[in-house]
Amino acid sequence: MDRTQAITAPCLILSGNNVILSLRFSWRPVATDLMYLAKGTGAVSGVTEPRSVNFGHKMLVGTDGAISQAPCKTKGGNYFTLTLQLPPVKPMDQKHRKDIEKFMRVYFPATVKTLGCA
Repeated sequence: MDRTQAITAPCLILSGNNVILSLRFSWRPVATDLMYLAKGTGAVSGVTEPRSVNFGHKMLVGTDGAISQAPCKTKGGNYFTLTLQLPPVKPMDQKHRKDIEKFMRVYFPATVKTLGCA
């Protein structure tokens, strides 16, 4: 991922032919309603049972993924959005929500810092 290019792109982690973790890095001109993205039916942003998390950045955590957003001015837009999806997790399985939140609380700020947005 390169901030100067600001290319919206997925990153898939596979086990055999199965996606076990999906990250989507995107750049937007304006802040996006994360709840709208989370409740979307698209393959790149849907998160089951999203809940807002009190965090230094906008973040929603669901049972099978999360979405977070921070200001980050580039030629691709003014906001950086990261979507995490875990396809193997059953949507109604509540036991992964805390682990997903812990992951995003570490990974998202580190990514924002790496991009030079913080």
